[in-house]
Amino acid sequence: MGALTARDRHVLLAGGGHAHAVALRRLAKKPLAPGVSLTLVAPSTQNLYSGALPGVIAGHWTADSIGVPLEPLCAAAGVSFVQDSITSIDAGANTVQLASGNTLSFDLASLDVGSGIRPLEFAGSKNGLVPIRPISPFLLKWQDAIKSIRGSDTPPSIVVIGAGLAGIEVALAIKFRLTQVGVPDAKVHLVDAGNEIASGNSLALRRKLYRALDRANIALWLNARVRSVDAGIVSLSTGETLEAALAVNCAGSAPHDWIGESALSTVQGRVEVDPCLRSTSHTNIWAAGDTSYFKASPLEPAGVFAVRAGPVIAENIQRWSQDQPLTHFNPQSDYLKLVSLGEQKAIAEKFGITLEGGWVWKLKKWIDFSFLRQHSLPARD
Repeated sequence: MGALTARDRHVLLAGGGHAHAVALRRLAKKPLAPGVSLTLVAPSTQNLYSGALPGVIAGHWTADSIGVPLEPLCAAAGVSFVQDSITSIDAGANTVQLASGNTLSFDLASLDVGSGIRPLEFAGSKNGLVPIRPISPFLLKWQDAIKSIRGSDTPPSIVVIGAGLAGIEVALAIKFRLTQVGVPDAKVHLVDAGNEIASGNSLALRRKLYRALDRANIALWLNARVRSVDAGIVSLSTGETLEAALAVNCAGSAPHDWIGESALSTVQGRVEVDPCLRSTSHTNIWAAGDTSYFKASPLEPAGVFAVRAGPVIAENIQRWSQDQPLTHFNPQSDYLKLVSLGEQKAIAEKFGITLEGGWVWKLKKWIDFSFLRQHSLPARD
């Protein structure tokens, strides 16, 4: 291939997720050669680190402490920052449409826009159900619920829908926080349509999680679907009704609609990518994390894979800018799962081996905040 043309080539980094945060940190240490400009588009000036969210819910630390400031990262890497949301992508024309009405063109685009929460369709689901993501709106609702419960304006009862690892962590964190603020008799209900918690995880991990839920006195409702949410009452398919000062949707991740509505090849709404993280239908569009479907070896939605993709994105932007062959993303076959238990304890699991205790919680805290420290650069004057 020939050398760069006189016209600058433009790289669009769509989204400020974990993968792009890591990529920006790498690019700050190894800037691109002249002739390539980069722009990051994200709806917020900081990326809230989801792995540390249960600690915020439980009151161990504040929301401000788990944010990665994106503007200093962009400044260090020589990347322009645009605070806006992408509403559509025209893969043929190499453009994205923004919520502001503006259009951005690109020569190369990398998508790391994360995911939302799978919507549940039932009466009252839009107004009565609060998704765990986006994180900031959820945390505001959670603080309102705490105040309402402490003021006796609403019954001390919370319903969490979805008994995957995220839902379990959220339920345990909520129970711990309510106990700490003087509502030890608060009731937390965990509801799931399946017949098992944390399905897809090892039996050893599930057993420990069952015991943790039992110790916390969390009411578990399996084989139960939510039929409606109305005036703080959650009705289940089993016939029971549950009071809810807050009903939280943790029913699994869902990709953004605009990706599935594009011309990109997708699987379950996620961009299908090759080993280099390139779209299988449009090779100048890349995707990582929850935004992507890794065709060579499908991956579950987990932050660890987004973090591991970051160095590959940075390296491949470097290679692309020099017209060199791209490197491959090689995700691990298994990874260390660290599940917080509300209180200052956690469970570690890998290869079916589990360990539990306060020291695991300290390990998880160290890992989470090491990531945050590494990617939280001071703002420039």
